Amino acid sequence: MLNIKFTTDEDIMARMMISNNNMPVDFANYLWYKYKPSYMHLQRDFRSNEIDENIILELKKQEFFKNYCDEAKKNLLRIEKIWKKNNDKINLFLNSVFKKEFVLNTTAIIVTPALCYGMNIGNNEFVWGHKKGLTDKNYDLVYLVHESLHSYFKNSEITHAIIENISDIELAKFLNNAKSGYTCHGNLKKMHVKIQPFWNIYLNKTKEEIEKEKEFDSIYYDQNHFSKYQTQIKNMNIDDFIEFIDKTSLDDLIEVKSAYMICSK
Repeated sequence: MLNIKFTTDEDIMARMMISNNNMPVDFANYLWYKYKPSYMHLQRDFRSNEIDENIILELKKQEFFKNYCDEAKKNLLRIEKIWKKNNDKINLFLNSVFKKEFVLNTTAIIVTPALCYGMNIGNNEFVWGHKKGLTDKNYDLVYLVHESLHSYFKNSEITHAIIENISDIELAKFLNNAKSGYTCHGNLKKMHVKIQPFWNIYLNKTKEEIEKEKEFDSIYYDQNHFSKYQTQIKNMNIDDFIEFIDKTSLDDLIEVKSAYMICSK
């Protein structure tokens, strides 16, 4: 079961804003010239302790920062409410995908939606706030799960693609009752393609379901080429599946070819 505790943290939000230059340009320039070494440390690592704490204090005194704090508190109340309403349904979904019982306790540090930010920061904590959550009722839910799962899996390109498969794609389709999920990271596209035949077997998708999905994910392959893995994969849990993918020489098994669609302007 995934359990999420919700909180806000002004210090972390301030550090994130400096680290990502999420401030009015004039004030960002002011901080840069006055606290350049500290600014650079925070850009390398928002958790850095090698800084002049006055850079944080000056930011906290700004009216726009106080407004952001108010927005963060409102965002927390809104997100916590929708999570409580949907967490049983989401956990049933996760159990069906994980194919095992699990317990994951995380803390969501909610920031203003204006920052459009999501990041797992270790110690089972993550920062989240995005303006899309204000217009898409399920957007926050999907990415609360996404960032939480970074605390479950070890960090790798494979696990990041699996996290996107679970949350950004399958959970998004489930919650939105849609045929396609949300957009994934472009740098993981090739990994998604390599994993796709095995992932579909893992989820026990029918040939008909896979053929229909090809229209939306534009990943085409002959299912018969991978049928020999079905008995091995279909009864795995998520940990076994990731171990299988990790140990499989995907580059030796799969040749990925690109296709392009050309449209007139």
